[in-house]
Order: sequence, then structure tokens, then C-alpha cells
Amino acid sequence: MKKPRLFSVASAIAGLALVGTTTAALASDHDDGETDIKARALNLTDHYAFKTPGSSTDMTLIMYFNPRSLPGRQYAMSTKARYEFHVSKAAARTAMPTAKDDYLFRFEASAPDMSGVQMVTLTVLKDGQVMGTQTGMTTGFAASKSNAVTTNNSTIGGNAIKWFIGQRADSFHFDVVRFFQVRTFLASRFFGGAGGNGDPTASLADNCRGDHFLANLMPGGAAANEAGGQPDADVINLFNPPSCAPDFTKNLNVTAIVMNVPIAMLGGSIFDTWSTISVPE
Repeated sequence: MKKPRLFSVASAIAGLALVGTTTAALASDHDDGETDIKARALNLTDHYAFKTPGSSTDMTLIMYFNPRSLPGRQYAMSTKARYEFHVSKAAARTAMPTAKDDYLFRFEASAPDMSGVQMVTLTVLKDGQVMGTQTGMTTGFAASKSNAVTTNNSTIGGNAIKWFIGQRADSFHFDVVRFFQVRTFLASRFFGGAGGNGDPTASLADNCRGDHFLANLMPGGAAANEAGGQPDADVINLFNPPSCAPDFTKNLNVTAIVMNVPIAMLGGSIFDTWSTISVPE
């Protein structure tokens, strides 16, 4: 029997707390849309890694997928995909990443039941060899909304691993309108005009606070060119300030896989970590 090859449709890397960065097949850009061959459940948006709050002995790994999930709707894991956390030990913070899977944590789901809950198998591999498997379940939308989440407790190789899978509010903040305003302005200013040498007449609309771009360089300075004559901490005003920047992801959800793993189990103190979602090619 021919062994199916796995094709990585999405991946994300992170470097937080214990973690350094590493390379992967395709870096996530939070949301790169859906296509005929890549469903929303295969769209990996973010990866996080940090020491578990309240515990100096555990590391938390998180991956987000199913971007732009609408409020009140149930979304699921793909039953054809492998959702995986990769952990590679690093000798030092400045060491060249090896991208070696010292540990791999794989999640595979069955079809959802009537309440949207899926049975999930966690498989842990060390140096490519299976250490063990455990079965748990996701948290349905209604339970996740009420914060009545299902925490799965697995013991593999004598190590206690906790994990949760379910929908949560998207923690990513993105002012998409201002981003494209700035992108258009910079493209015109530096590459527009005659011969593509830049258009000095290119302008940028005031930010959401009503501050002019480069207020400190305009006649009258920041006091005359910032809203109400009250300069804030930013007098460049390229982007919108947090006080009024609209959030494109507000009221949208993602599906999260959250896992706490003992640091001692991983056999080090500095790690490169990343997430992937793979399907048979």
C-alpha cells in the first residue's frame, strides 16, 4: 500500500518566552482566505508559545484556525487534517534553528455530533517515535460561550498534558482600512508619479482621531495639527491610535487548540516551536 504524503497547507512560527523562531513551509499571515482546495478549517492564523501563567514548570502552546468565524455559529476541525505542534530543542538563544521534531503533538478529529462536539485523538511523538495516544473531545460553541469548557487531561509517558479545543474570541487586532490607506499612500509617494520615481503630491487622510500626518512638521507644529490642539504621544500619525482604531476582527471568533505541557518532559529550557495543519496530498 502506498503511504499517503502529507501536504502542509498552513504553518505559523513563534518566538516567545522559552521559544526562539524557526523556519517552516509557509508562514501564516493570520488569514489568507479560502479556496476550493483549502477550507476555513485548514487556515492557520496564529501560533503562541509561553510559560504557563501561574506555573513555572509548564509551557503553553496555542494555535488558532477557522478565522472570521461568525458569532453564534459552530465551526469544526477538519476530519482529514492533522493539527500539529512542533517542538525543537535549542542549545542557546542564538543557536541556528534545526527544525527537528524533538517532540510533535498531533491532534486528529472525528466528525462532530449534533451539538458540534468532536472526539479528538492526541498522539505524542518523540524523535519520530510514538510515545502514546489519548482521546478527548472539543468544547461545543454554546459551552465555550458560557466558559464551561472541556479540559482534557492526558497522561502520556508519565507526563500530565492538559488541552482544550474550542471557539474563542479572536485576540488579533487589525485596522484593515487604515492599513490599506497607508499602503496606497506609501506606494504612491515612493513609486508613483512620472517614471515611478515618487509622487510628492501624495497625501494621507487624517487618522481616526483627526490628527494630520506629520503634524510636528506642519506650520504651527503638533499643537495646531492634532485634534483639539492636544498632541498625543504620536505626532507622526501614520496609523490610527489604539483609542479609536477600528478592529476588523471584533466580534469574530477562531478555533483554538490550547495545550499545557511539562517543560521537564521536553528536556530543555530553550525551544523553537511552530504549528502546522496538514492533509493527505
